[in-house]
Amino acid sequence: MTSIVSIGTYLPPWTSGTSGGKRRVKGPDEDALTMAVAAGRAADSAAIARRVVHVSRNFPLVEGGNGAVLLAALGLPGDVPVTEVLGGAPAVLDQIVDASPGTLVIGSDDNDTAVGAAAVLTGEGGADVTARGRRSRSLPLVARRDDGTRSNYPDPRLQREVGFLGTLAKLELEAGAVAGVVGVPAKQLGRVFDTSSAIEEPASSAAGVIRVLAGAIEQAGLLLAVEQAAMSVAEIAPGDTRITRDEVEPRELPKFTTAEGVGIPISMPAYSRAFEPKIRWEAAVFDERPGIDSAPQFPPRARVDDSGTLAGDYRLEPLPRTGTVYTHTTIRIPVPDLPSPYSLAVVQLDGSPVRALMKVTGVPAGEAAIGQAGAVVLRRIAIRSGIPDYGYAFWPGRNAEGVLT
Repeated sequence: MTSIVSIGTYLPPWTSGTSGGKRRVKGPDEDALTMAVAAGRAADSAAIARRVVHVSRNFPLVEGGNGAVLLAALGLPGDVPVTEVLGGAPAVLDQIVDASPGTLVIGSDDNDTAVGAAAVLTGEGGADVTARGRRSRSLPLVARRDDGTRSNYPDPRLQREVGFLGTLAKLELEAGAVAGVVGVPAKQLGRVFDTSSAIEEPASSAAGVIRVLAGAIEQAGLLLAVEQAAMSVAEIAPGDTRITRDEVEPRELPKFTTAEGVGIPISMPAYSRAFEPKIRWEAAVFDERPGIDSAPQFPPRARVDDSGTLAGDYRLEPLPRTGTVYTHTTIRIPVPDLPSPYSLAVVQLDGSPVRALMKVTGVPAGEAAIGQAGAVVLRRIAIRSGIPDYGYAFWPGRNAEGVLT
């Protein structure tokens, strides 16, 4: 049995498609990792997790891993263990029901059927989620191989009768109320189960399990997570769970252009030097001495005191994650690696003398205004030499909790 003390969800602020078929889509500076960070910070705002599990089928880095960026952006120590699990809905539910207290379980999606992320923090005294059954079966109606190619065997009846219902029969669950189902429509459960109040998400997404859990957390019943012919089932017992939804009203995704050509190559020595302060969003602070004050310096750098001595003995301290636009400009000429147009803003951080230059995100280029308040959020700033380069961008009109102001 696992107790869920907090749930956080994140959806990108953009939609695309026709008026009758609009769906959420990610921005050009988002991926499964940046969305996972947004959901993780919503669920664990105090950064108290002692273990992190990230479940996805869309990891930006398969070799080398994404754990260092994830921990730094969540504000967690670098020695917190991170487990990356390749999987969808059943894998997320399996990780939740087996999690020890203090575990942050994150599911994120970045594909054609689902985008977004959601996270749960386990602890003591929240809603209880208990495993009731699991079954792994192979029916690869949709398959993606190592080279990225996909195969699709469209047979909804086979999926329903042999896949979902065949697995359900093998689990031999007792009839009862269903609180939520992910991966198939609730009506496919048939007459055995009461689905009258079930929360459903037909797409089998990693984040979908936690979003359904958030919607069904106040009612007792079964939660079913389905992916093709695999299934995991848990039972929900209501409890005191904090829910934070970072899901602003979406807007139409603006059109972008990226110029052909070679962009700025990545420098691994520079990447390594900048990683900690850049991703943890920290400034250098010196002890005062003649010629050197204690004002935070960002980016961190050495300074020279009155005696001409080069000083590099600073400590890193967190910077505020809210601020206001001091000045801004918009670049409309397409350049390699960077979708254009885009805006840059010098942001005066709240309660700090630091002004930071950041790209603007979450709103169309040119919309930011001088004096406008907003929040600092993790984004994929660029892809350099095929490697994602993460940093922070400024989202105008938003507070630190993900609410538009």
